[in-house]
Amino acid sequence: MTITLQDVEVLLGIPIDGEAIVGTCALRWAVECQEMLGIVTNSVVLKGQRIQIKKLLEKIDKGLPDGAEEVVVHQYARCYILALLGDTIFTDKFGDRVHTIWLQMLRDLHNPPRYSWGSACLAWLYRELCRATDKNASQIGGALILVQYWAWSRFPFLCPRMDLPPDGAYGPPLPSSPLSIKLVWVVSTKNSPAEICLVRYRQLLDSMYPNQVVWQPYEAELGHLPAFCVAGWDMWTARVPLVCFWLVEKHTPDRVLRQFGMVQEIPEDVDTDDALHKIDLRGKIEVDWRVRHFSHIQVWNTRAQKLCHGARLEGAMSSVHPYFGWYGKVTWRFVDHTSASLLIMLPCTSRC
Repeated sequence: MTITLQDVEVLLGIPIDGEAIVGTCALRWAVECQEMLGIVTNSVVLKGQRIQIKKLLEKIDKGLPDGAEEVVVHQYARCYILALLGDTIFTDKFGDRVHTIWLQMLRDLHNPPRYSWGSACLAWLYRELCRATDKNASQIGGALILVQYWAWSRFPFLCPRMDLPPDGAYGPPLPSSPLSIKLVWVVSTKNSPAEICLVRYRQLLDSMYPNQVVWQPYEAELGHLPAFCVAGWDMWTARVPLVCFWLVEKHTPDRVLRQFGMVQEIPEDVDTDDALHKIDLRGKIEVDWRVRHFSHIQVWNTRAQKLCHGARLEGAMSSVHPYFGWYGKVTWRFVDHTSASLLIMLPCTSRC
């Protein structure tokens, strides 16, 4: 299982169909901030291409003056959007700054191009999750609220009880919104997940049964969600690179077809391309990523022809399906050494 474009759109309501989020780094960023945000910067406020989020919030808190001209209104709007991006889907491990490169997507607020913010969000999250697997990593960025909702929806035994209350049960009816906004988490006063230690969580993951997994948690809700949460429905299974400026990550729904109600066959190998993972923004002040990643962008632009297909899954997959034999050879079965020892020891004890 993994987080896919479907999860981004359904849970967060972020559009996934559109132009790739990519542009150039060869801009005068202090000038961009002054013209597009109305903020005069210095070496403290703006470091490289990253501006302090608190500076954006200061401008937002001041509010708009009466009779503000359109250019001022647009600067205010960009400050709000940029702060929102930095605090939600493009957070880094520090959390106090946000890249100003996103301003390139916010130039025209009258008729902005339709961008795939969802694919950029997922590319950023994939890279952060990858970095977090380093044994020396102590922090992580990205849309972690998406990770939480994704896990709680699919592994309900790990989380507080999830209810979808009837409209009006807790005040006025909820407006048309992404699925995550409608989720009400009822936390028991006893045995709250917050009281369970990390070791216990690992044991629960290692010992879970197949019937504890919810493969398609959104099926019953798709018809009730607002149009913008399902607008990219046809693209959910696209096997394409996700491009976000310097980041390129592979979206491989063919490896998790059960999440889309299809039988999982042995998937094709994926070239994760170590060279792509070594690219960062350091020393790339003159790079135009539209040129650098042109080939990947071209593949993204053909996403409608890159969809995955498979036989409809009726019930559970047979335990003798060839996929399970392949999967057992390529995966780490256990998360934790302690729980692994326990789970391996129990069958041995029962046979004695």
